[in-house]
Amino acid sequence: MELQFLYEYQQQENNYNKLLSKISEIRDDDKINRLKDEYSRLKKEYISLSSKKADIEKEIFQKNSHYKRLQESKTNYEKLMYTPEINSIKKLETLKKQIEETDNNISIEKGRIEDLKRALMEVDEEILKTKKKFAFIKKKYDAAKEEKENKLNFLLNEKKSVEELLQEIKLKIDDRIYNDYMKMKERLNNPIAEIENRKCSGCNMEVPAMDYEEVKNGNPLKCQNCGRILVYKKKK
Repeated sequence: MELQFLYEYQQQENNYNKLLSKISEIRDDDKINRLKDEYSRLKKEYISLSSKKADIEKEIFQKNSHYKRLQESKTNYEKLMYTPEINSIKKLETLKKQIEETDNNISIEKGRIEDLKRALMEVDEEILKTKKKFAFIKKKYDAAKEEKENKLNFLLNEKKSVEELLQEIKLKIDDRIYNDYMKMKERLNNPIAEIENRKCSGCNMEVPAMDYEEVKNGNPLKCQNCGRILVYKKKK
């Protein structure tokens, strides 16, 4: 009977190791870290674009102010043409030249303002795209984080249950038999093998008929090929 408990202990031990492997895989999975890095990158990009937008808006404001001043200057020059101060051809030509230069500067400034407005529209589009990406990645990150936490919590609970079960089974096994089992584990993976279809599940070699009957009757024997302790489990 103790052999059955020992075999059950081995099965639960294997189950425990699989759980540890799964827990390690989930903890080492860098999917969340990649999403977190992308989240941080997009956040920085959004801040950078917002700063760029503020700079362009500031420059547009300054250009508009300059543009208005130039228009006012042109208007004043044009009014000046019809005043007594312009009493010579030379003064008139000088004033016309000033008006022409101011008009040229107005055209240049207007072109710069239009360029800045186009640049502002492009930045607004980039900000909108970044915000959409940012929201998508955040949603993905939160979902992945929650999924990881749920999986880990489930597996950690399973791990605790198996640890408790291993302790319960160990209490039913004689210390000498348990120590022998642990020594066998140093040279054999799964030192207790179930007979399946009259074959040792450890090495897949056929068990002789006499040995099979002995094990079936509850007498412990070792596999003649691999040295594992054979156990027979009745099929439910």
